[in-house]
Amino acid sequence: MRGVISLLLALGLALPVAAQDGVASSGRLSDDQFYRLITCGAAPGGKCDIPFVRWNKQRVSVALRPADKGYPPELARAVDRELDRAIAEINRAAGGALRLVRDDRRSGADILVTRSRLREGQPTRGIPRMPDGEPVGVGFMWLWWDDDANITEASILISSDITMDDLRSVVLEELFQCLGFLYDIENAYYEGRSIVSQDSNETIRIEGQDRMALRRHYPGG
Repeated sequence: MRGVISLLLALGLALPVAAQDGVASSGRLSDDQFYRLITCGAAPGGKCDIPFVRWNKQRVSVALRPADKGYPPELARAVDRELDRAIAEINRAAGGALRLVRDDRRSGADILVTRSRLREGQPTRGIPRMPDGEPVGVGFMWLWWDDDANITEASILISSDITMDDLRSVVLEELFQCLGFLYDIENAYYEGRSIVSQDSNETIRIEGQDRMALRRHYPGG
């Protein structure tokens, strides 16, 4: 099972919105059903749980923070490589309407990636842009948006006990979900087909309906 996804809606008084499980469905969904499910949490034929949120800019910066003390060195290097792969894959799939740009010198980058010594199930503490006390998965993200539904900043955590087998898919998923695709899909049809499949870490490309959703969310590429 993938890491827990948590969201924070910042509208004056901060209100927490947690999406800890996938939205259930069965079989292949229509493009519209798939898009609504992964962006606003609407089950097929149902209503949205949250607004459609997106970055209101073409270039979104990403920075990898120095690894925590005690983070496995080989894993730290692997996260570095996989972040580059994930950025390249999303940029390829987006078709030009959105571009992720990595710059590790930017402490205030739009998306911060932390290689944390925390292990799956432990509570967050001291992670930039994440509240303390949230139980993490092997991959974990936290998102902020304003009252116009524009994403303002995001944070990703990669735990110290993630396996190398899961790393590529998880890094790509967390980065993809930082673009506004906040819900996993609980549906056997999408295992191995979608980066946001609840029960699979097999997907390592943004293709098919994932690519459709990305280009629909950020049109014009």
